[in-house]
Amino acid sequence: MGRIPCCEKDNVKRGQWTPEEDNKLLSYITIHGTRNWRQIPKNAGLQRCGKSCRLRWTNYLRHGGFTDAEEQTIIKMHSVVGNRWSVIAAQLPGRTDNDVKNHWNTKLKKKLSGMDIDSVTHKSFSHPTVLSVGLVVALLLMVSHLNYSR
Repeated sequence: MGRIPCCEKDNVKRGQWTPEEDNKLLSYITIHGTRNWRQIPKNAGLQRCGKSCRLRWTNYLRHGGFTDAEEQTIIKMHSVVGNRWSVIAAQLPGRTDNDVKNHWNTKLKKKLSGMDIDSVTHKSFSHPTVLSVGLVVALLLMVSHLNYSR
């Protein structure tokens, strides 16, 4: 025996949230608060599950969008400490490690890629690739073998 399902699975919209859905959820929560997540989608006029609304609120809408300064801090900190989200979030008052991680994975990696910057190394893709030691050794052996066989 478990909980009653939170919603009718057949009538629930899945996938990305639209700006209109975000606005409906925001305006409903601003007026009525977050008391009953199972009732919020029905009362707000959303075809979403209560859990989906709760996650959207806590992970994306509660604090608003990230500012340019926050994004720059995340990018700089990521280049130094990598995926240590709690360390990065400590530099951003009001943001959780989950907020920072979600923003990195959904927005900032794509933004860096669009600027021709590798999101792991934080170096430009347009710079000459640094060859690994193994590749250099293999190339040297091939060249010396070609010179020797002549």
